[in-house]
Amino acid sequence: MKKFTTKAVTAAILSSLSLSAAADLYQVEEVPTADNFRHSFPRDINAQNFVVGISRLPETAEIDFERLGIEDPESLTDEEIVNLIQSLANESTSTAQQQRIGLNQAFYFDTTTQAVEPIPPAGEQWEDSTDSFFYGINNANSAVGYSTAPYELIEYTYTDSNDAEQTVEYFVSDFITRGVWFNNGEITQVTAPETEYLGGETALMDINDSGLAAGYASVAVSPFAQERIAECTPEDEEAIVTKPVQVCAWETWFSLKNSTANNIEPFTYSFYARRSSGSFGANRSIYDVRGFLWQLDASGNVIGEPQELGTLMPREDDDENDFSSYAYTVNNNGIAGGQSWTYHPDLGAIKMPAIFIEGDALPVTDDTKYRWGSVNDVNDNNVATGYLAEIISSKLRTTGFIYSIDNEELTTLPGFFTGSSTVANAINSDGIVVGTGEIEATLAARDRAGFMFDTTEEGAEFINLNNTISCDAPYNIIEANSINDSGVIVATALKAEEYTDSDGETQTRDVVVTVKLDPSAADGELNDCTQKENRVERQGASLGFGSLLGFISLGALISVFRRKSKTNS
Repeated sequence: MKKFTTKAVTAAILSSLSLSAAADLYQVEEVPTADNFRHSFPRDINAQNFVVGISRLPETAEIDFERLGIEDPESLTDEEIVNLIQSLANESTSTAQQQRIGLNQAFYFDTTTQAVEPIPPAGEQWEDSTDSFFYGINNANSAVGYSTAPYELIEYTYTDSNDAEQTVEYFVSDFITRGVWFNNGEITQVTAPETEYLGGETALMDINDSGLAAGYASVAVSPFAQERIAECTPEDEEAIVTKPVQVCAWETWFSLKNSTANNIEPFTYSFYARRSSGSFGANRSIYDVRGFLWQLDASGNVIGEPQELGTLMPREDDDENDFSSYAYTVNNNGIAGGQSWTYHPDLGAIKMPAIFIEGDALPVTDDTKYRWGSVNDVNDNNVATGYLAEIISSKLRTTGFIYSIDNEELTTLPGFFTGSSTVANAINSDGIVVGTGEIEATLAARDRAGFMFDTTEEGAEFINLNNTISCDAPYNIIEANSINDSGVIVATALKAEEYTDSDGETQTRDVVVTVKLDPSAADGELNDCTQKENRVERQGASLGFGSLLGFISLGALISVFRRKSKTNS
């Protein structure tokens, strides 16, 4: 194998950029993208302004060109190499006989950005074959997330119908995912109760200041998967089995993982939809999965018995699919939030927002006009936030909400306009919600922007974060991901970047960057930065977006407005 690095060189990228003006509400600072990655997606920020998230699209990877039948890799252009790396991505490669590359790697930013590989390869396992993600960080600077397992190449021999031995090579791994904890260079893993066939799956999605981590884990093999996997080992001893059970089980899992909620109307807001169909990603598995709470000590080790969380309803007798719940967030009071499968009277199985208290899953609403949704955050005042999907003007759109757990009161957020698909990602203890929403009502492919909204202020404005920073800033903020109790926001932005192509020519492309917004100018005013110039439509694949993880993925087509200072790419 040969280490191949793309020739693209980023020009004039500062490790940190700070732009401010007297009237700006926020000072904006760019968090440097991890070395060897093109894009950066933030997920959380703590009181120290440390940031965790996901670096995406490596520009260097181990590729076995001979295995791929490429005789002269030096002749490949930069674009061809990037396309090749993406074609080998774990998330999109549906054959177990093809080499695999992880497009995503967890990052941790304190004063510098470091890419973290929680589960590196060992022995014969292949380099660059894992995906890892950080989703939460507490005020003790402990980060949590999950990682896939490294792949290795195995040989499988069987006898064909002509009594001839055939040997086939497959890429396999020890498990689907492991929840991981990280602090000061130390890493621990959390295993699942059920690990049959594919080693199980776990994920840590959030951690509070006392070390209570929220996430999910496999607890049983679903009835449907049991039946499908049984077909991999026929009782007839004369039957020809061309692949090991592990590969057969993985193919079943991969198909389920990429399935969509076909019983739900197509989703016009592509930010959270599957690229191919515009439907919600069902994120199914061969396993029944349950939300869990794990108490971790200062070294990231599980202490005591993990608490398994319930589902909003029990599985119906005729439902053979996996039936699961997921905990995405936990506050300092030990109250968790997330999603659970449940049943709609007309639509069948759907995922809806859930609050988890003492192990029980509780709904934020029973209104049947809602068809999908999630709790994404719960603050220390026991106020949850997230989104619900409903039909608005004959289209399925999402609506942000807050939910008072103590008062059992649901309030929807206004959005930028009536019918704007809005997703609330986080809420701090002052009741300020941040997220993403559509800002243009007249287009089929609607523009979107990160927002801030003060839920405690009567008549508060739904604020486009692009209007809170200098109009000269080279950023288009498309999503606000988290906010701490000091009001510092971490957000996802598009930025134009110059690079040198394989012919030595200077080109411009859009990259995704992480930015911090600091409310340093408390007496600032909103700017008017929404002048629309040079509108373009960009293919998500060219940016290397693809599917990230269940409830956070970018669609195929992104239409964005230009800040006044940005140039065409």
